[in-house]
Amino acid sequence: MNTPTEMTLLIVGIVGATSLTSYVVGSRSLGLPTTDLSAALKKMLDCIGTILIFTVLNLAIGAAAILGARFLIGRFVSLYFLNDETWVVLSALQGLTWALWRQAGRSRPSISRRT
Repeated sequence: MNTPTEMTLLIVGIVGATSLTSYVVGSRSLGLPTTDLSAALKKMLDCIGTILIFTVLNLAIGAAAILGARFLIGRFVSLYFLNDETWVVLSALQGLTWALWRQAGRSRPSISRRT
């Protein structure tokens, strides 16, 4: 496994196998309706979109803060501080939490807050 093509095939093969296995276990062993899979995929895409929004927002605010620090303190501050996987991981957690919160709110009947 030395070439990028071989590594890509390995990753796609493993992810494909676990996806197929989870489909079989979900539909046969757990009795999940296969018709609900498209709704689950739509919710997943909603989560991914929200994750991307939080990632871009956090990186843009981080870049603005770094550029502002350069201006205010008069010294060079590197944008390489943004080149850390932690930004993406934490943004993913933010986005996933936000998306699931929104989805949970939509699934409940609306209650008026007026008294």
